[in-house]
Amino acid sequence: MTSSDIIQYKVSGFNNPKYIQNQKKKILERIDRFKDGKLYFEIGGKFLYDAHAARVLPGFDPVTKVTILKELHGFLDIFYCVKAEDIANDRQMRSDRESYTDYCSRAIKELESTFDIKPKIVINLCDRINHDQEVQGFEESLSSQGYTVKRRYKIEGYPDSTDAVLSDTGYGADDYVESNKNLILVTGAGSNSGKMSTCLGQIYLDKQHGLISGYAKYETFPIWILPLNHPINLAYEAATADIGDYNVIDTYHMEAYGKNSVNYNRDVDAFKIILSMKDKLLDSTSFMNEYKSPTDMGINFAGHAIENDEVVCIASLHEIRRRKEWYAQIIARGAGDQEWYRKCELLEDRALKYINERGYNPDLALE
Repeated sequence: MTSSDIIQYKVSGFNNPKYIQNQKKKILERIDRFKDGKLYFEIGGKFLYDAHAARVLPGFDPVTKVTILKELHGFLDIFYCVKAEDIANDRQMRSDRESYTDYCSRAIKELESTFDIKPKIVINLCDRINHDQEVQGFEESLSSQGYTVKRRYKIEGYPDSTDAVLSDTGYGADDYVESNKNLILVTGAGSNSGKMSTCLGQIYLDKQHGLISGYAKYETFPIWILPLNHPINLAYEAATADIGDYNVIDTYHMEAYGKNSVNYNRDVDAFKIILSMKDKLLDSTSFMNEYKSPTDMGINFAGHAIENDEVVCIASLHEIRRRKEWYAQIIARGAGDQEWYRKCELLEDRALKYINERGYNPDLALE
């Protein structure tokens, strides 16, 4: 964390105590639904310190996730996901020059210190044939420090070829991450680190070991109940421009309930695996059988704690501009793609249009 990660707002647009109360209640209810087996609980976004959420939701406490989940620490395990390609390409997780592996190593140690649990490390999308030297070095470094490190591999046709995914040569060929806990928090270096795939793969492997397990997700962004073009949701797209994520209408949710819900592309794409699991793998009593959409998988009450829409809209506009400048810095040192900057320009235009249509003041002073 650097000083540039923190913004001292003079105004608030978000009721954090209300959010904690609602989010915690629903999380405990969801955990109870899986009390007869393991629950792999994906933590969307940054876990220990969610500076992005604090920047777009003035009033949000960046350590809220820890506040909610830390009291459960005696009953849980932690898996930390990294992506092999991000290790090899040294993905930039911050605006400074910190390497991807240094960022991950620091985050792993912070998790261990915060929860007094030694995280198990999962390296996703490894190549079975070509063993990258950077990946090998990262694995050896963590192993030498006493961390359990497991590998999961690329699956041809993922996620569309569900027969291949749910097979001995798909999820069945991955390393099995053993845990004697019933609640496993699955977090990672950032978006697209393979958290959901890790959870679903473990469910498959647990089944092979005669265990019952399930999946749910702690989500913050995008905020389902806000419009697709709401600046908060656009700011999420800006934050993930480097990996090509984008928000979409959850068509499964619309079909099941006749209601709009904003989700993001990779969760919607991967939901077909859960539908296939329901047919081929899950126990009939699994609460996952109740999931009719990607939105159903998650727990996200952030939208219900917004108390001043103008404030969060302007804060989100500022965040899009901040991301644009961050990408410009990375591009200038030859580590980024100009398309990231161009996408933020388009997102900024869409956010301004949304703000102007509602008569909000784009120059509203927040700090």
